[in-house]
Amino acid sequence: VKGAGTSFINGLYSFDTKRVMKNGYVRPNVELQYHRRICVDGGSSATVASGGTGGGKGPVAASDAPPEGVGKTLTLFRCTMRSQHKWWFLSEADVDQPGTDKDVDYYQHKSKRDEEGLPSASGWLTCRAGADPPPTLEAVGKLVPKGEERETLEHLLARWAIENEVVELVLGDSIHREIV
Repeated sequence: VKGAGTSFINGLYSFDTKRVMKNGYVRPNVELQYHRRICVDGGSSATVASGGTGGGKGPVAASDAPPEGVGKTLTLFRCTMRSQHKWWFLSEADVDQPGTDKDVDYYQHKSKRDEEGLPSASGWLTCRAGADPPPTLEAVGKLVPKGEERETLEHLLARWAIENEVVELVLGDSIHREIV
């Protein structure tokens, strides 16, 4: 997530592993979710800038105030509305009742039928708690079960083409050329 006017929304969101079965595939009939926890130290979360000597007291925070959003758990999730339309939200989802008016929604996107499986890269709208501009999203990597990275359709197809010498058959010496 990048470019959001509410700066702490920006960052890397991880797929919710509670929605994955033992075989590594997503459970059927569940709403998809991605999470991002904002903490002062560690990982891809926000960190407090430090530097200088602080008057002999060692490294100090650049500001007395903690970075914006510290302690929040943000959720990028799909919600099926009463109308059966699928909406995506960037929110602080309520722990007990996610997908309700108890959530703090920053940005939302109403999906078209062909966009329901994954969150859309653009076309997000700013909610009351958010600030313009709305973000854009960019997928990072593929969601493939651990150990199955080389068993995606593209890998299987490439392996088949190599094993069956498809390139040689199409572009090799037996090619029928048309001369005009």
